[in-house]
Amino acid sequence: MELLRVRSNFNNTLELLSKLIQENNLKIVSRINAQENLAKANLKIEGNYIFEVFRPDLANKLFNKDIRAGIVPPLRIYVFEREGMTFVEYQKPSEILSKWGAEDLGRELDQMFERIMKGLDVEERETFEV
Repeated sequence: MELLRVRSNFNNTLELLSKLIQENNLKIVSRINAQENLAKANLKIEGNYIFEVFRPDLANKLFNKDIRAGIVPPLRIYVFEREGMTFVEYQKPSEILSKWGAEDLGRELDQMFERIMKGLDVEERETFEV
């Protein structure tokens, strides 16, 4: 798992990530705004947002490797605020896809994710096991 603390504020980070995801040849499959969803139930939380990303041709490669791997896509990039700081978190695709014998696809996606993260103004980065 990768956890990055970024210098930009929450909304600017969302905007930049949206652009970087598309520039790095991935598609945003869905967006989940937990802050907005909780507000509908009169609950409050700092910024909390998930980008679900993938690409049809990559999904097809994965399905051809092992149809049961269809449980995996889309991959997630999680953005959240804590005490006024903005964080971006994701699990390396290679960690997820290796369980399905799709190491090559995982490494290809790792490179895409790394290019996306390099576009952020990262203040601190932490890698940890889940």
